[in-house]
Amino acid sequence: MFSKTIPISILFVILMLFMTGCVDNNGNSNNNSNTGSWLDDYTPSHSVGTGANDFWINYPTGNPSSGQAVEHFNWIIDSLKSKPVLFVVHRTGCVGCADQAERVIEFGEEYEEYVKFYDLDAVSGASYDIQQKANEVYMYDPNGSPGYIALTGVYSYVKENGELKIGWHTWEAPNDMIVSNSDLETWIKDAIYYYNMNSGN
Repeated sequence: MFSKTIPISILFVILMLFMTGCVDNNGNSNNNSNTGSWLDDYTPSHSVGTGANDFWINYPTGNPSSGQAVEHFNWIIDSLKSKPVLFVVHRTGCVGCADQAERVIEFGEEYEEYVKFYDLDAVSGASYDIQQKANEVYMYDPNGSPGYIALTGVYSYVKENGELKIGWHTWEAPNDMIVSNSDLETWIKDAIYYYNMNSGN
């Protein structure tokens, strides 16, 4: 009796785990989510506003067009239909912009599952599309002209007074304070978080 009860109990437990989806075929835990596990308990560091540490909807404080609405480019709007956007404008061989550009490129590759990344290397001989996008995004220069490289931007969906908007943030080197790796990653993660919260609305 005892020898029959143990195998039946074990079989019952395995069947229950399988039916409830607690394990996958490899025995790994499955939270049944389409998002990465870091998003499950994530708290964003940046909110919507007009300051240096905010996601902007209109042009931010310090920009010559401060407070005015932004007409986003179609390629950014179209990209946001599937993922948040990350870009960096730089030029291969540019010593002053290499550090920021290389770090943004690394994060673009690391988070490629979550973001649409544009490596806008405006080196001589770059394609017309890259050159055009690299020139266009200086409209988003946080301080206005003149524009410096590397210019980096993140774009996502945010809510303002219950209404869905495009939230964005840009910074440039060497003019702006150098963005640390941890800060840069926080901006990217925040963009992903807000997109996952708001893209279905």
